[in-house]
Amino acid sequence: MAVELVHVSDIHFGSGESHGRLNPETGLNVRFEDFVEALRKVVDYSIENKIDVFLFSGDAYKNASPAPIYQKMFAAELRRLSRAGIKTVLVVGNHDQLLRSTQSHALSVFQSLEVPEVTIIDRPLSIRLETASGPLQLVGLPHVTRHNLMTLDKYQGYSAAQLDAVLVSHVEGLLRGYYQELDPELPTVVTAHMSVDRAVAGIEEELLVGYTLTFPTDIFVDPRVDYVALGHIHKHQIIRQADPAIVYAGSLERVDFGESKEDKGFVRATIERGKVNYRFHSIDPRPFVTVDADLAASDDPSADLLLKVEKKMLPGCVLRVRYRIDQERINQVDEQAVLSIASGCLSVRFQPEVIPSHRRARLPQLTETAVASPVEALGAYIEELEGLEPERKERLIGRAREVIAQLSAELHNEAGPS
Repeated sequence: MAVELVHVSDIHFGSGESHGRLNPETGLNVRFEDFVEALRKVVDYSIENKIDVFLFSGDAYKNASPAPIYQKMFAAELRRLSRAGIKTVLVVGNHDQLLRSTQSHALSVFQSLEVPEVTIIDRPLSIRLETASGPLQLVGLPHVTRHNLMTLDKYQGYSAAQLDAVLVSHVEGLLRGYYQELDPELPTVVTAHMSVDRAVAGIEEELLVGYTLTFPTDIFVDPRVDYVALGHIHKHQIIRQADPAIVYAGSLERVDFGESKEDKGFVRATIERGKVNYRFHSIDPRPFVTVDADLAASDDPSADLLLKVEKKMLPGCVLRVRYRIDQERINQVDEQAVLSIASGCLSVRFQPEVIPSHRRARLPQLTETAVASPVEALGAYIEELEGLEPERKERLIGRAREVIAQLSAELHNEAGPS
């Protein structure tokens, strides 16, 4: 029989909430509720379709110290899977890890509670899962970094590049050892939370980290492996079609505008030894819409901006309005009018690009003769300043003459001995 598997990744409870607002009925951020609903859709699908294995390939939360409400909502969905008898595999991702000497991580609580049917991959392992449709071999890797190597005396003095090379070699050797121990007659899935060299990175901004080690894709290529379920990259993509299939499920919901053009969802895979069918399923994520408007040459900036917003916005979307306008005309843009017509959007964010005025830098009075005299040049500038009374302009020019005279005396040693 074929084993039915759902591959989901990078849920990131707690992220993206800056684009939402408080739901007065629940007291929760609407964007958090979006993420919960996305996970609930996948769990509903898994239960309704009698899926054998629910494989989550890392990053349950925004960070390794999740708020209790995030843990509660995540645990509620795991409990539903457990009650349905679905084998659940949770890979510890980089956002789930604590860089401490202890081996604690954000998913440790599920180990402590010994939730039935749940397997936590917080260290490299190779296990056999007994599912309703038959056995499945699983090789798993949590997110790995050079952090642990740096604490070992034998690697003191190694450069970052040398440590990375050692780590890649270790992981490759570890996987080859696991592959040799596999039963060639049984279907096999490998899962890991990492970047591979053939992947196209997502461009989400909120969750970007400074250091990510990239592994060669070929460490997963082995005739005994059928499907490789990867996490960490937010863009859903198929790295290798078959023998084995290597797939990133992608993040489950949009985190920010960097993911506005990416669909979000999960992958269902039907796995037999030597034969795999898989397909991406969208969870219909909340739309992120950007309106760009160049209003520099517009006769009626507000009207033109409103027209563009009306044409492009979608009900319930997260809306970003970027417009370009001259500094002197910034007050002609009525953002309140935009907010009024966009009241059906979840949130609206304005990003104006103000074109600075160069009028004062191009005063016709600043001729070559005037510029040769600092007092005359400064006087011409002060005369053009708006809102200054004539008496104050005279005082400023007089003070400028005194300062310039003092500087000139010091430069020419006319101030006498000190």
